[in-house]
Amino acid sequence: MSQIMPDETILLDLPKGGDPPWALLYPNTYGVGMANLGYHYIYAALKSRGVGVERIFVDTECKSLEEGRFLSEFPIVTASVSYEPDYVALLKMLHNSKVLLHWNRRALINGPVVGVGGAVSYINPLLFSSMVDFVCLGDGEVVVDHLIACLRSYMKHGNRRKLWEDLSASKHVYVPPLHNELVISKKANLGRKRGNLENLSASLGHSVWMTPKAAFGRTLLLELQRGCFRRCPYCVVPSNFGKARFRPVDELISLLYKFKTYNNFNVGLVTPEAGDHPDLDRLLDAINDCGRRVSFASLRIDALSEKMLKTMAVGGKKSITIAPETGSDSLRGSLKKHFTNETIIKKLAIAKDFGIRSVKMYFMIGLPGENDDDVRSIAELSKQVWELLKLKPVISISIFVPKPGTPFSNEPFVGISEGRRKLNILRGSLKGYGKVIKMRSVDLRGSLKEYTLSWYGLQEAEVLLDMIDDGDKDDLSCLAFSKEVVREQIFMLGF
Repeated sequence: MSQIMPDETILLDLPKGGDPPWALLYPNTYGVGMANLGYHYIYAALKSRGVGVERIFVDTECKSLEEGRFLSEFPIVTASVSYEPDYVALLKMLHNSKVLLHWNRRALINGPVVGVGGAVSYINPLLFSSMVDFVCLGDGEVVVDHLIACLRSYMKHGNRRKLWEDLSASKHVYVPPLHNELVISKKANLGRKRGNLENLSASLGHSVWMTPKAAFGRTLLLELQRGCFRRCPYCVVPSNFGKARFRPVDELISLLYKFKTYNNFNVGLVTPEAGDHPDLDRLLDAINDCGRRVSFASLRIDALSEKMLKTMAVGGKKSITIAPETGSDSLRGSLKKHFTNETIIKKLAIAKDFGIRSVKMYFMIGLPGENDDDVRSIAELSKQVWELLKLKPVISISIFVPKPGTPFSNEPFVGISEGRRKLNILRGSLKGYGKVIKMRSVDLRGSLKEYTLSWYGLQEAEVLLDMIDDGDKDDLSCLAFSKEVVREQIFMLGF
């Protein structure tokens, strides 16, 4: 840990110390956590309000970075869970630190208060229902003052029941000790709602630290947008994260120039789709003026502009990342992505003129309505990119995972056996192109874990904790569940 801290450049003047002691966990590696802007935001929000918050990651030996304190020493433990399998990592962190997993067992011995937030809380907070004292629903900025007030009061009075009641006063907080029985009894909709920050100017807007050990390297993260106006039926963002809200470009440019004098950093634009920002060109001009290299997570090919490509070229970028999702125009249209393979080739030809030499393309298999020819079409599009443009494709293949709240939520998961068969079809279609087309595919069992965890309700969440407690760590994701039951429970919660 002492090797990590000196590499960090902190971009805010935050107070030292603080009260109460508060562990902020990210149940993944330090590098992944430090690339998560939401984690930066909640740390800054707590620290600026005088809370003694300290960071803990899976690779910091269950000790805090700031003071080297063990996780079990903190009276308050919260975690940002961005991805369903990270929840299992969180449970193991707590279990290995001798922190009781069940909220009711911790309450009996006055153990740590445990809460969670993060992306998973927007989708299905019932996953956490047997473990946590509270779940922050939606954007953390909406409830952070309420949480601090409740927990500071609890540190004085020590009454767990009163803490739960105080926390539940906000409709943006789900309190399992109070709410679970009401969900099961179906007596009333609990009216719990995601808190969506409408005015992004009220949030920080940039990363707290820059470090070369982050997943994106030494990068200044700037938030352009939350939510999305597009209606891609497989995607959780438009369904669960609210309407599109954009940060004013003047604020973004001001932040960029504020940090201009720092050495050796890139600029990362955090947004569902950079091309959707109405004033993106002005921001790109400012990035060019600062002489910084810009990175986009993934670009929607029909929104790719020459200005974006020029900015990438100025920064020396030689690769580009796009998400066609499939090689079939008709199947892509069913995903509300109304651009063709011809458009992809034309746009990539322009990108080549700006110095791009390779392209990473994200595809999914197991989509609703997909047939074997659709799978083969991924290979055909990849071959065209090479044969027509001489751009080397790196294709990344994921498995479609139907999530709660999305239009495709009722669609089936393809399964391991069928997923393996489809991957073999794709590999066969790429035979002879191994030197120029690189294929990477996700672990099928990992996709199954993501799918099953995303649909866990109250009963499954309880069994999962018991499995961790019993040391059964080999297969945590294959409990049977009913989508209908879980969907009804989510509805009773208020979503």
